[in-house]
Amino acid sequence: MTSTHFTGLKIKALRLKNNKTLNEVSEGLGITKTYLSLIENGKKQPSKKIVSKASNFFSVPEVTLIERSKFLRDITENVSNIDISDLIVAFEMLAKED
Repeated sequence: MTSTHFTGLKIKALRLKNNKTLNEVSEGLGITKTYLSLIENGKKQPSKKIVSKASNFFSVPEVTLIERSKFLRDITENVSNIDISDLIVAFEMLAKED
């Protein structure tokens, strides 16, 4: 099982949900704020080590940070006409509601 660009969005959602700053989470994961920002914005894929650290930091099962390929195919088929920025905004809004 490998991480996907959605892993970064999930880390960002957990960070927002837990009212953590980029600095707090980056320190907890042992990475720079810049690298965390790239991960959260889907520009870099986190390593297995970072996913494991994020799982521990947020006290969630590692599997919740990783999407299965079938889910990604289904999303691709259903959102082909939606702009990715709209999806990111939707994810951020949902994270803030929890």
